[in-house]
Amino acid sequence: MDSLRHTIRSLTIITATLLVSCFDGREEVWIESDGSGCAEVTYSVPAAVAKLKGGEDGVRDFIENFLKDQPALKSPECEVWTEKEMLHVRVRASFQSALKLKELSKESADRKMPAAATYLAGKVNAQVRGLNIEFARTISPGLAMPGHSFMPASQFKDHKLIYIFHLPTVATKSNATRIENTGRTLVWEIPLAEAMKHPVTTSFKAPLPIPAWAVVLTVAFALIIIFLIGRFVRKRHLSKTAKHEKSSAISDAAF
Repeated sequence: MDSLRHTIRSLTIITATLLVSCFDGREEVWIESDGSGCAEVTYSVPAAVAKLKGGEDGVRDFIENFLKDQPALKSPECEVWTEKEMLHVRVRASFQSALKLKELSKESADRKMPAAATYLAGKVNAQVRGLNIEFARTISPGLAMPGHSFMPASQFKDHKLIYIFHLPTVATKSNATRIENTGRTLVWEIPLAEAMKHPVTTSFKAPLPIPAWAVVLTVAFALIIIFLIGRFVRKRHLSKTAKHEKSSAISDAAF
């Protein structure tokens, strides 16, 4: 009987975890030599995570309320729609100087980022060596979604992560899966199934005048969107988990 109770409890927790185990991501940034630029970030998660609080409108309001008071962002736009049981969130914005994103980045840092969002944001490093800038970012989707080990590999089919950098200078070195625009556009297209198995690093080397802070802080815009989605998902996930545990407790009492 105890074994059955533990099994019921474990299954409810696993089910709640799997609600956010499949996702798609696309980050595209344009950086100018003076540090100005723009970015478009799109992430898709199971629509079930939004049904607990306002659906599409709830997600849109949550993100727009954060972005509307950010002077560093110029004319931010947020789109939210549902298609094939997936909730899609797309945010676009431009900025005069990526340096001003420091305040936006700091504000997000002051709020504790959910663990899942932290692993998706990854570790970013950009430094100047001689007359070149070297950039690297490592993400760990597998650590962000621990419940993925309970899912069949087919569940991740057709899900992918895409990262695109448009640079003002030609990259001299990169591990991009595709290079366009004579080396100024770098594209990383990574199947989610592959990213779940081990951490993924995107890296490139390009000659100055790209400011190192411009690269890091432009990427920070994408990380902030991940933070907002992750924070929303975490709130809904915790609420769902609490409901499951309460239901499990009632089942325990019945046994």
